[in-house]
Parts: sequence; C-alpha cells; structure tokens
Amino acid sequence: MSQNIAPPANVKWIKAEKGEGLSIVYFDQEGNKLIRRKDPNPGSLKGSKAWRHNNPGNLVSGPFVKQHGSIGSASYSTKNEQGKEQKYTFAIFPSYEVGRTAMALLFKEPKYSKLTLEALPRKYTGIEDGKPDTKEAIAYRDFLKKATKLDMKRTIESLNEDEFNTLIQKMENYEGWHPWAEGEEFIPVQKIIGVKMNHHKVTDFLILSLTEKRWITRAEAINLAENQLLRAVVVHNKKQTYLRPFPHETPYRDLVC
Repeated sequence: MSQNIAPPANVKWIKAEKGEGLSIVYFDQEGNKLIRRKDPNPGSLKGSKAWRHNNPGNLVSGPFVKQHGSIGSASYSTKNEQGKEQKYTFAIFPSYEVGRTAMALLFKEPKYSKLTLEALPRKYTGIEDGKPDTKEAIAYRDFLKKATKLDMKRTIESLNEDEFNTLIQKMENYEGWHPWAEGEEFIPVQKIIGVKMNHHKVTDFLILSLTEKRWITRAEAINLAENQLLRAVVVHNKKQTYLRPFPHETPYRDLVC
C-alpha cells in the first residue's frame, strides 16, 4: 500500500463505489483513485464506515442525499435484533464537509425538525410507527441525553444555533468518525504523452506518472488500462485488442516521438 503519495489538495472526487471487502474507492475526472480501507485488526475503530464514506451521519442513500452532493453508495448486510438479515445502503460524499452539511440540512426538513430529541433516535434508526423501541434506539437516546445535556422533550426546530451544532456533533461522535491514515491509498492514473509507431500501428507508449516518464510496450499499456491505471480506452475487436484516447483528447498519431 502506498504511504507517501497524497492526493492533490484541490482534487474533486466525482464518483465513488464499494471496492474489495469494506473498502471505498473514489474517482476524480482524470481517473485518479483514492481507496479508503477499514483497519482489519480485531476491535479497532480506525477506518470507520462514516470516515470511509465521508458520511459523518451515516446517512442512507436516496433522493435527499443525491440532491445534496452524494457521489455514490455502498450496501452492507447485517442481522437485526430478531436475527433477520437486513440490507442497508449508505451514501458516499466527496468530502467530510459535504457529508456533514447534508446531515445538518436533513434535520432542517419538517419530518425531522418537528421531532423531539426523545423521538429522534426512532426516526433516525428507521423504526416504523407503532413498532417498539429497539436496543439501538434506546442506547442512542440515552447517549444524546447525557452528551447534549438538552431537554429531550424539546423539538429540533426549537434549538438555537449552538444547541443545534452540539446535537449534530454528538450524533457524529455516536455514529463513529474514526480516520485511519494508513488505510488511505492514492493511486494516480498514468497518462500517455508519446508513442512509437510501426506501419501505422502503435508499438510502444511513453507514459507519465507523478514521479517519472517511461516507455512501456503495447501489451503493458493494455494491461494498465484494463486495470484503470492508465488513461486510455481499451478496444476489443475480432482481430486484436488496442488502445485509443478518450473522446476530444489528442490522437495518438499526433503524439509520435
């Protein structure tokens, strides 16, 4: 795993999806990737779901989060208190700031703003009306009562700005924002900046990474592109497999060295 390459400060992630295991993979416009993983050590909180998703409130996927900046989602299966399998799909945001803003805006919606703090955990954990509290909702309510020190009979819309921010922060703490620096890997996509041709066919590619330029063979280039490590389109036809640039990018014939 790469430890010494950090993503550019101005990077903008435009897409994210679930990777191997519990990892989340982010992509920017150029195809550069950021992978966030969970610490596999037993009992470790590092690399929590909230951090991997840039989703401090662990908001589930749906129309609301899509309208407020989510760039993907990831699904997980777990067993409820009755032992039944349940599937949850959580939103992925491009940054912590976007995820936290979405959480705050959700609580401004009437379906949440008019709730009392006592009723909030039921709604937030997805308990249907008429169903009894779950252990999760009871634990969440007890935590909020102790952590916020607010009157649990107050509604969310009655809170002043400081009280509202306290509520959001304490819920973020409960949801578990635990970064893991060692679990983050930035994988920059390599770019083709030159080619060698023989009989109008590309035989070798000059590629540029963050640290070097180097020549590679056509077969090596195809392998990199197939693994999303080289910015090129892989084309398969009945006769051969070859690479072409993305639309509106410089044709390879104009890159001959």
